[in-house]
Amino acid sequence: MIKRHFAVAGFIAAVALCGLGLTAFATDDPQVIASVSMAGETLDAVLNEKVETLLRTDIGLAGSQLRVQGRAGVVTVGGTVPDEHSLRRALDLASSVRGVREVRNAMEIDSPK
Repeated sequence: MIKRHFAVAGFIAAVALCGLGLTAFATDDPQVIASVSMAGETLDAVLNEKVETLLRTDIGLAGSQLRVQGRAGVVTVGGTVPDEHSLRRALDLASSVRGVREVRNAMEIDSPK
């Protein structure tokens, strides 16, 4: 009985060690690295689109000219807004999107003409 437990434990340890070796080997492969970076870029694009759509369709931000840039969950909202209320509204909406970890402000308040 004890020999069987040792055999099972040894098998599990061997599989784990082989898995670690394969993981280390796979990350050295340029194709794997490229596919992982492309997946990150795709996630960034999806997140940017979600934030842009939310800001573009919000009635409280009518008259605003906004652009969104994001990378790894950090979203920067830039452009012009008509007033302080719109600026705060844009930041609050951007931070409410699932996947956004941080929102940075690059907006300016448009002076009345």
